[in-house]
Amino acid sequence: MQSRTLLSMCALAALVGLVAFVPASVAQDADPLADPRRTDEDRARDAGSKPLQVYGFFGIEPAMTVVDLMPGGGYNTHILSNMMGDSGNLYAGPDRRGGLAARIESAGLDNVTVITGIGDIPAGSVDVILTVRNLHDLELNMDTAPVYAAYLAALKPGGIFGVVDARTTKEGADDGTHRINQDYVIEKVTAAGFELVEASEMLANPGDDYSKWEGQGERTQVDRMVLKFRRPTM
Repeated sequence: MQSRTLLSMCALAALVGLVAFVPASVAQDADPLADPRRTDEDRARDAGSKPLQVYGFFGIEPAMTVVDLMPGGGYNTHILSNMMGDSGNLYAGPDRRGGLAARIESAGLDNVTVITGIGDIPAGSVDVILTVRNLHDLELNMDTAPVYAAYLAALKPGGIFGVVDARTTKEGADDGTHRINQDYVIEKVTAAGFELVEASEMLANPGDDYSKWEGQGERTQVDRMVLKFRRPTM
C-alpha cells in the first residue's frame, strides 16, 4: 500500500509538471545532486568537484559497501547517501568537528552509519574507501604506514582506495600550503601493499601556481590529484 501511494504521488507530480525528489531510501535512480535538502554552498561546489564523475572513476555503485573516510562536513556523504539508497552500506567518519552529525540529522540521511575509525568496520568487507583532501594532513601529522595497512585490511580483495587531494610540486607533504606531492602519495600508498590502478586529471588545474594554502579562496580551483588504488586479489 505504501509503495502504491508513493508511485501515485510521483506520477501526480510528473503530470502537473512538478520536480519531485524521491528519498534515497526509496530509489537510487534519482539524481543524487537534485536533493533539495542539499545546501546552496554544496551546489556551488558541484561543478568544480565533479562528484559523480569522481565516484564513477572509483567504480562506486549503489549495491556496494562504501566508506567516506574523514568526511568533514559531509559534502560527499550526503551525495553518496542519495546514491546508495537502501541497497548498499554507507559508512562515514570519523566526525571530528560535529558537522557530519549535524548534516545527517538535519537532512535525514538515515542510511549512513557513522564510524569513529576504519577499525569499526569488519575486515575484508569494503568495496570502496573514498577520502577527499585528507592524506596531506595524515602525512603531516603521523606515521601513515599502519594507517594505510588498516585501510588495506578493511577492503575486500580487489577493493578500491580512492584518493583526492591538493597537489604540490614540492617534495612530500607541504605544511605551508597543506598540499602533497602526487608521486609521494603513490610511493607511500603502494608501499603499504596497494596497487596503483589509474590516475585521472579530471580535477587538474594547470593554472594553479601552488603558492596558496589548499583551503584558501575558491577550493575547487586548486590543482587536485585523483588516484585509484586497489587491494591486490592475491
